[in-house]
Amino acid sequence: MDLKNFSRLVLGLTVETTPILHFKSREKHVLGVFVSYLFGKGGVPLFTYAYVEDTDKPFLAYRSESLGGEQFQLTSELEDPKFRYAPILHLEETPELIARSLTAEVKETRKPLTVKLKSVNSLTRLLLAMASRMPAVLPLWHFLRSDKHIIGTYIPFEHYYEAGALPILFYTVQDKPPDGPFIRYKTLKQGESLSFANDTSDSKYFHAKLITVRDFPLFP
Repeated sequence: MDLKNFSRLVLGLTVETTPILHFKSREKHVLGVFVSYLFGKGGVPLFTYAYVEDTDKPFLAYRSESLGGEQFQLTSELEDPKFRYAPILHLEETPELIARSLTAEVKETRKPLTVKLKSVNSLTRLLLAMASRMPAVLPLWHFLRSDKHIIGTYIPFEHYYEAGALPILFYTVQDKPPDGPFIRYKTLKQGESLSFANDTSDSKYFHAKLITVRDFPLFP
């Protein structure tokens, strides 16, 4: 993913702050974080990352409430309270596990149960229901499969028989990409209001964040 999507994933619509790892791999500089999902009797970590220019900056800054759209930057300052910040950890050496995750050397992961929904509305309602018990609004992953745009979110059905969780990927299919990095949603007397947006400035709405990635390994 690019740095904008990475910033949205790490700092958009979250309560907790995740430290970011910075290292060099195959002559490229990488910023990355692990996103962990309950899976079977344990969990599966997704290492999500973006390539960047070489940097010695100690923080990533991000805000989505600006009417002009998202703002993000690598910075040395924490002065502006309008931004949220994540610390960047500069690694002297790249751990082998992380180095392998950037290649095809990782082992095949069992796929979760997939559930196709009729529309993005259903996906957003699902996230709204989950938001009250999560430290962050779960991301909607956006990627291509066979020239179709897939938008989906992973929800663990916890304590499934003797397993820790049954992994379920809820998704919908579109012919074109989403029209913005956020979904703006609320319920009205006459029905639902849902639109794509470039910011999260309107507090009357529930917002969901879309993260565009080149591939999503938990999808068949």
